[in-house]
Amino acid sequence: MTRLLIQPVANPEAERNRRKTLHHEVDFRVARHWSALTGDQRALLSGLHPGGTAPFWGTRAFLDRRMAEVTVGDVALFAWKGHIRAIGEVGASFRSPAFADTLWKEAPDEDTFVNVYSMIGLDDTVLIPYRTLKAVSGGKLRGPFLQGVVIDDAVVVDQVISGLGIDRSTVAAAEEAREEYIRSQLERGLAIELERIHTTQATYSRSARSITVRRAESLLVHEYAEANPEARFERITSEAGMSDMYTVGSEGAEVVEAKGGISRDRVRQAVAQLLHYAPRCPDRVVRLTALFPARPADVDIELLHSVGIDCVHRTGPGEFAKIPAPAARRVHMLPVWNDDFPE
Repeated sequence: MTRLLIQPVANPEAERNRRKTLHHEVDFRVARHWSALTGDQRALLSGLHPGGTAPFWGTRAFLDRRMAEVTVGDVALFAWKGHIRAIGEVGASFRSPAFADTLWKEAPDEDTFVNVYSMIGLDDTVLIPYRTLKAVSGGKLRGPFLQGVVIDDAVVVDQVISGLGIDRSTVAAAEEAREEYIRSQLERGLAIELERIHTTQATYSRSARSITVRRAESLLVHEYAEANPEARFERITSEAGMSDMYTVGSEGAEVVEAKGGISRDRVRQAVAQLLHYAPRCPDRVVRLTALFPARPADVDIELLHSVGIDCVHRTGPGEFAKIPAPAARRVHMLPVWNDDFPE
């Protein structure tokens, strides 16, 4: 289970520490840091950060119990001045007041940080307003944030990771490891064990990749919602995943899937996701829409129309054009969208 950490940078000491160890990678192998680590902690850090450097953050003792559950691949949101301004992917997480002191303590009377974690990925270029975090979390997470918190509500965590477009390196590494296992089994003519596919573990290394935040899609969704104030868009969650936008009108429901690009792969992704979401919606679906930042190629619009999906694309700031699917094709697809077939 993935956890979400909200880490406010809410006072001068936190601001100082942000500049020291969040935006600046620490060489944890220098003597004063290395000597404060146990053998297990050294091995953990070296395995995740073979280059010997990493960004670090810490929490104080009030979060001891929750931080004991935090592990590699969890997501940390760093908040200050009304925005999420950095997003990190947790690497090594452990309790070490001694190591924390070497990172942050500058005066004897300063309180000690006791829980420390490194990051295998960090994007400190993001600027996400608290209102966006509130929206994607279904109103559960509302700034300003004055104290660190660890969230393990699976629905909220998934809403935030999906809604903010966070692509974690640990997920990509695990998928690569599974594909490597399958390739190896096929090449050797061996059976592919389903249990092995689902439990394959990967070795994560920050030197290999970094966390990515796909802001284009969420910005596009926000702009489209503002351009259509008469529609009350929301997000719905089912076993198929989480939709970008969902609204119910007098005739039925519309599902909108946004993509941050217009390549053929993005169009195909939109088709697959919409067809997966539709039968699992709580209301009868009468329209599927794929939303793009610009007009896709004609042949890709034809693909959308072949399964009754409308194409909407941005034409300028706050302006969008719709290329609707033929009505006959939409009517033909309604039973598929709604799984409406006789037994």
